[in-house]
Amino acid sequence: MRSVATVKTVLVKTGILLVFATITNFAFTQTPSEATAPKYYLVLLKRPQNPPQLSKEAGDKLQEEHMANIRTMHAEQKLVIAGPFTDDTSLRGIFVLRAESLSQAQEWANGDPAIKAGRLAAEVHGPWAINSDAIHPPSAPEAMEQYTLVFMKEGEKWNAAQPGFLDTLKPHGAFVQQMIVQGKIAIAGHFPFKNPGDLHGVAIFRVGGDETTKLVQDDPTVKAGLLKPEIHPWITGKGVLARGLAVQQ
Repeated sequence: MRSVATVKTVLVKTGILLVFATITNFAFTQTPSEATAPKYYLVLLKRPQNPPQLSKEAGDKLQEEHMANIRTMHAEQKLVIAGPFTDDTSLRGIFVLRAESLSQAQEWANGDPAIKAGRLAAEVHGPWAINSDAIHPPSAPEAMEQYTLVFMKEGEKWNAAQPGFLDTLKPHGAFVQQMIVQGKIAIAGHFPFKNPGDLHGVAIFRVGGDETTKLVQDDPTVKAGLLKPEIHPWITGKGVLARGLAVQQ
């Protein structure tokens, strides 16, 4: 596991700022005004294949602008969770935005200076059906905790055209609830079934990668080949979600 110093260096180099979210009582519930109520959108921050090369001065300036924009989004209650991945892939981090529509979330994400400059690219999914009561103010602004983020993607047996297919996914919801009750998952949710692409849900586990890998293999829909997990180590501010693992010094 990377040290705190190494993680902070990664954040500066990739232009991803770890933001500690503060959220008030915005419950994700079914109401008559659901169509216009703000929802939650997951933004994947990715490293483009050929990002522009910048001088140190230009890179430092862009980083400052990026950080200022994130602070502004946070102060305006647009940004509620953020954090970087700590493995070396094209995925650099996530934002969770509270917005009225996917197009609004995309607009906010695209306004980030690092994205405007082509150093990052934003891929927005949602609305993400999460329980916002699982998100809290940070307990220690300078501290971070380790989690394991799992993307639930289409498996080889996925067949949305099959009659009654939605019923075959119900065991996945039961599995997630069981993991939450057992203290293994901090937050999880699915995306609308009609959304394009093969990403259908995301769960953030409170345990390490090895344990998470074993646990998700017990998901009935994974066993049946309906869903396929993609697993990444991830960090966010201490206290934002239910307790994760300490980041090793």
